[in-house]
Amino acid sequence: MATRHAQARTATESADAAAGAGGDTARAALLFAAVFFFATLMMRGPVTSIGPVAEAIRATFGASYADYGILTAIPIAAFGFFSFFSPQIAEKLGLRRAVGAALAVLAAGALLRTAASLMAHWPAMLAATVFVGAGIALLNVYMTVVVKVNWPHKLGTMMGIYTGVIGLSGAVGGLTAAPFAEYFDTVAATMGFWAALSFSAAALWYGFSQVGDVLRAQRPAAGASARKVEREPLAALACKPMAWALTGVMGLQSLLIYTVSAWLPPYWASLGMSAQTTGVWLFVYLVSGLPASVFTARFMTLVKSDALAVTLLSAAYLAGLAGWIWGAEHAWAMLPGSVLAGASQGAMLSVAFLLMSKKSASDGQMLGISSLAQGVGYLGAGFGPVLFGALFEGFSSWMPAFAFVALVIVFWGVSGVLASLKKTID
Repeated sequence: MATRHAQARTATESADAAAGAGGDTARAALLFAAVFFFATLMMRGPVTSIGPVAEAIRATFGASYADYGILTAIPIAAFGFFSFFSPQIAEKLGLRRAVGAALAVLAAGALLRTAASLMAHWPAMLAATVFVGAGIALLNVYMTVVVKVNWPHKLGTMMGIYTGVIGLSGAVGGLTAAPFAEYFDTVAATMGFWAALSFSAAALWYGFSQVGDVLRAQRPAAGASARKVEREPLAALACKPMAWALTGVMGLQSLLIYTVSAWLPPYWASLGMSAQTTGVWLFVYLVSGLPASVFTARFMTLVKSDALAVTLLSAAYLAGLAGWIWGAEHAWAMLPGSVLAGASQGAMLSVAFLLMSKKSASDGQMLGISSLAQGVGYLGAGFGPVLFGALFEGFSSWMPAFAFVALVIVFWGVSGVLASLKKTID
């Protein structure tokens, strides 16, 4: 009898210990997810906060529209250029430390940009923007791999949430930019807000991100996900047509969001809107992408065809663009136009990440295709705001510039259809 009681007591204690360990694991997983998504929140706001304060920036620095176009193009070009160096850095530092280094570079650039705004020093502003772009460029590549490595069995859901948080970052940047600048009577306040957040994200990542390594080590099948991520050489990927189709999907959606985010506020200002109002409309456009990005995987499953999914998204974006143009004379069209375009834009980014994940045969190939697609894609996307501005100034009309945007939307759809033709990159 005593033996049976002892065995029962031992079993109960083991069950309690297992339950406690399970609770600790759940809390640790939640902590890592929170730190990861807070870091993700830094990946667009520092860039989209520029558009709503475009006129204030021009006044502060004495910059022309051409100068402003260069400022908006720098982060996108940096996204492309520095993406090519991301695999080597990750191989040298490890994925977790590489993310921390990227956040540190972003925070330093954001702080320097704040100082440049206080001193009204244009060259320093441009240099600081390069650092901001470099930090985000590395995060663009690393964070998708972090999702694939840490949540392999929830890839669609977590990639959708990740994309949604990126959209939220852009929306917050657009919404808060003008109020901060107007309340403090300086654009440095807008820049300082993101500097403070970036330093907080870097500190949290350095303090708690190792939890992710511990969680991966505890998995029964940890070997595949916890091993060192080794990239596939870019030269090998560059010989594969599928890799270039994926690059088009990634790059053209990037060109769209940064061109639109940079130039919609000046367009709306030309219609007589205040800076705060343009910030609100930019927020509506960007925040509309949040639910769309989260449910993109389900949407693609529902339509049962990746090619059909990208075709429908292209059509919806074109309808949204028409709503913006028509909204110049019919204000009611602004809301459906912004929602349609924003939802399409958010889903487009999710499509890019999901296709890269689905077509990649390994974590290393994912790292390689992410580097190639974002490197080449963002370098091309950097010309978007400049070309839009050149078309607007050259024709003294918004219509040729918007025609350029419409053409990019069509080309994105074509790239998506081509990327859907094969199951793998090989």
